[in-house]
Amino acid sequence: MHTDRIRMLELVLLAGAAAGIGLLLNGVALWIAGIALAALTALGAFVILFEHEPRGVPIELLALPVVGAVGMLGLAHLAGVGLLTLPALAVGAGLAAASVSLERRLLRPAGELLERRRNLLQQLSLLLAFVAFAGVAGAVPGGLAAPSGQGVGTPLDPRGLVLLTVADAAVAFLLGYRLAALRMTRVRDAGFAAGTFAVVVGIAAAVVRALALPRLVGPAVLAAVFALWAAYRAAPGSERRSFAWLWEYGILSLAALLAVAWNLLLR
Repeated sequence: MHTDRIRMLELVLLAGAAAGIGLLLNGVALWIAGIALAALTALGAFVILFEHEPRGVPIELLALPVVGAVGMLGLAHLAGVGLLTLPALAVGAGLAAASVSLERRLLRPAGELLERRRNLLQQLSLLLAFVAFAGVAGAVPGGLAAPSGQGVGTPLDPRGLVLLTVADAAVAFLLGYRLAALRMTRVRDAGFAAGTFAVVVGIAAAVVRALALPRLVGPAVLAAVFALWAAYRAAPGSERRSFAWLWEYGILSLAALLAVAWNLLLR
């Protein structure tokens, strides 16, 4: 356990340092740094998890730590150099560490404890989705629309829109694959389920940015779309077709639409 804590601290410090360097980067260099940070985090998480499962670490266990680290880089870049820099790095580092810690505890639990930790993993995935979507929007020039009353902000060109959509879809794929792996044992099935997350969130990302919702409202709406799709995919087939399920799903969808409409009316 002591060794785990030391390795966890080393991983968080290395990822935090890399994210801090990302503050000075823009454009292609920033995305290269993000890929390098993802690889570094995946390797560090693998080493920690391998100590508890020497027979092999399932690849899906690396998804949440990778998204957490990339989210940390995005948050730091979004905050910029200033008073919010350290809090942004701290939040991102905390999420990355929590992801590795939770995955480690999910390796060999049983019974009710397993179900509770799976619920925690689903909640953590939603939080990571919001952080990563916000970080992606901040990393793409014009990815975040200006607040109401402050003009149009930096325009988003077609290439930027494609980059924003693909990056958000990639985040949704990773998180969706992890959630799907909780219920599916075949890689092909989990991959197909994760693909539906990528398609749904990618389309939603393009639509949300076209609406130019101010600042973090867009990432929040995307996180809501992710949560709705995750709930739909996790429900049994009979439950998906029931009127009670459709009613609940409709209420959640209506809440998201009202949030969008409210921000549009405030312009």
